[in-house]
Amino acid sequence: MVAKKELPTPEKRTAEKDKQKILELLSGITKHKYVRLVQRGNAVIFAALYIAKKMNSKPFILIPDQGGWISFKTYPKILGFDTRVVKTNRGLIDLIDLEKKAESGAALLVTSFAGYFADQPMSYISKICKRCNCLLIEDASGAVGDEDLCDGDYADIIVASFGKWKPINAEYGGFISTDKKDLFESASEIFSTTNHYPRYDVLLDKLKSARQKMKVMLKRAMEVKKDISERLPHIKIIHKDLRGLNVVVRYMDKKEKAALEGYCEANGYGYVQCPQYTRLDEDAISIELKRLDRENE
Repeated sequence: MVAKKELPTPEKRTAEKDKQKILELLSGITKHKYVRLVQRGNAVIFAALYIAKKMNSKPFILIPDQGGWISFKTYPKILGFDTRVVKTNRGLIDLIDLEKKAESGAALLVTSFAGYFADQPMSYISKICKRCNCLLIEDASGAVGDEDLCDGDYADIIVASFGKWKPINAEYGGFISTDKKDLFESASEIFSTTNHYPRYDVLLDKLKSARQKMKVMLKRAMEVKKDISERLPHIKIIHKDLRGLNVVVRYMDKKEKAALEGYCEANGYGYVQCPQYTRLDEDAISIELKRLDRENE
């Protein structure tokens, strides 16, 4: 007796349609043909490094000296890579140092916004990486929906998290994308371990408003920079004229630190104390404006 094939429920059909819309939206945002949803942001970083291991025999993964993500330092070792640190100008990739080191790199791991507070010169970074046969992996967790970053014309692989405190805060999951079929297919073994079971309707709604939300967040950061400049003119804002979601402010002594902490508390802004690899490797305060939307939902 042949078993009857179970038909999908209306809920499953709706979820599958939402999933397909999500993949189409992400493909449009990244300009990448191949997109895979996974259960965690760290999972896509690991998958991207796995691709680099299979497709490039060079021994090093290049990472920035600050403004990166925690797993940039730990995951390459799991796959047998050594990490090589690229100098930065307070998180922004030093193009001269990258030029010196890219020849030895299987891939460069870099965040779209250094520490969430300054946009990387991705077009220049891309040119160097392509010339040196070094894969460019862009962690776009803070830039999904941005008009300049999260751009598949520059990055070979784009990864992002949809976790807590991220601009696309579905509190679950992430994605990896590429426009190169051979890169995508080389990760099939890893993809089989990264099943994704979110509420697709929640993620779909957030992605639909991603571009508008990004504009709002960038505008807010610029307004806070202007406000600090007027209220605390003697205190240095790091990369003041660059775009970002957070605002990082350097302090020189206890008095300036107290003034900054008071400013944040008066305005209800959460902040992170630096030095921090994920922000700035100096005495500073990172005003975590990107968290505001999550707190207000």
